[in-house]
Amino acid sequence: EESQAKIRVDANAGWTVEQAIRMVQMLAEFDVECVEQPLPPADLDGLRQVRKAAPMPIMVDESILMARDIPRLADCVDGVNIKLMKCGGLREALRLIHTARSHGLQVLIGCMIETSVAITAAAHLTPLVDYADLDGHLLITNDPYTGVTVQNGRLILPDTPGLGIHPRTDLGLRNGG
Repeated sequence: EESQAKIRVDANAGWTVEQAIRMVQMLAEFDVECVEQPLPPADLDGLRQVRKAAPMPIMVDESILMARDIPRLADCVDGVNIKLMKCGGLREALRLIHTARSHGLQVLIGCMIETSVAITAAAHLTPLVDYADLDGHLLITNDPYTGVTVQNGRLILPDTPGLGIHPRTDLGLRNGG
């Protein structure tokens, strides 16, 4: 059976313009869905060059922190990666999503290694975005909370009040930790 998995590449600002152009052209044969942050965050001219050469969308992460950062990037990239822990929370994440959309950009909601509290909060925004990369809580063995789950590669939101998170009782933790 052929895999339905999608490949995304995150260079974490590690390439030069020349390397990035070479890489996006090479990666095209592997049906890469998008390339994230190929260049250092401030290299807007370089991002324009890479975007022009790339057969797949070019996204940024480290280049944006707040919604006010998006207008200067709108002609340089195809999309943005929004992280709640980086932008400061749900309100700014919503501003980022709407600002990106108003500039015709795709939106990925991502994360770092975070507990189920932050991942579940971000997961509530997924109906507003194109891509979700919210697996940071799966890398924590002693996450003190439960919330969003992953079933067959899909995020399943809890159906309880608020964010839907609950303290775990199976870890033997007291007083939250």
